[in-house]
Amino acid sequence: MNTEEYIASGILESYVLGNTTPEENAEVEKYATTYPEIKRELEAIEIAINKYATQHSVTPPSHLKEKILGSISVENKTIQTNRESIVRNIQPTQPRDDSSFSYWSVAATILFLVSAGFAIYFYTRVNKLDGYLDNLTKINTSLGDSIKSISSNYHQMENDLAILKDPTYKIVELKGLKPAPDAKAMVCWSPGEKKVYIEVDKLPAVPKGMQYQLWAIVDGKPVSEGMLGPGSGLHRMIDVENAQAFAITLEKEGGSPTPTMDAMYVMGTV
Repeated sequence: MNTEEYIASGILESYVLGNTTPEENAEVEKYATTYPEIKRELEAIEIAINKYATQHSVTPPSHLKEKILGSISVENKTIQTNRESIVRNIQPTQPRDDSSFSYWSVAATILFLVSAGFAIYFYTRVNKLDGYLDNLTKINTSLGDSIKSISSNYHQMENDLAILKDPTYKIVELKGLKPAPDAKAMVCWSPGEKKVYIEVDKLPAVPKGMQYQLWAIVDGKPVSEGMLGPGSGLHRMIDVENAQAFAITLEKEGGSPTPTMDAMYVMGTV
């Protein structure tokens, strides 16, 4: 059972007001016993109404009882003798006689206080529901971002798998050198299409102001293949032909026209 939907249905308020059927009364009392949150909400409604009525109650004057009884006696006699005059006397346009007290005004005051209490209660609940809706919107946005990220990663994996299965690509394993013996990387190179992809398996963290740069050895000379960016999977680099080897060096951010040989971290031959 969804207790939040049951609480939001308004049946608890109707129960407190005595506007529910015997079957609904039994249902509310059963759920209040079974579900602590429903019991707490029921108690909160009763407390809110009682508190509001107490805060806005008015102490009646000492002679109120006599006036009420006298008014009821007079009105009973009037009802028996002239019903039409009673109807006229209770019309909203009839001038008020402050010297006589009508129990109708007491009932109207109580009804107003109860109605105002429920208005405040429902206003609070609406604000709470608005908060729930805001949270749901944030969750929905977060889920949408997660789905986009998963979809992007899925397409990345599909593309990477297609390249790895393509027989026209040569797989070049780049192994760690003296500065980082445990470093690893892999280059996928298509001699026919000249396309170059690289995936970094393990490289030391990049110091501030520095960046890794990929090189291809063509006819014994290093040719820059571009800078390595963040992220996993295969990354497209600059096209090259007639490559005999690939290597990665650590250079100043933005790259270098020539490799720093003592900062070469991995290398592999085709």
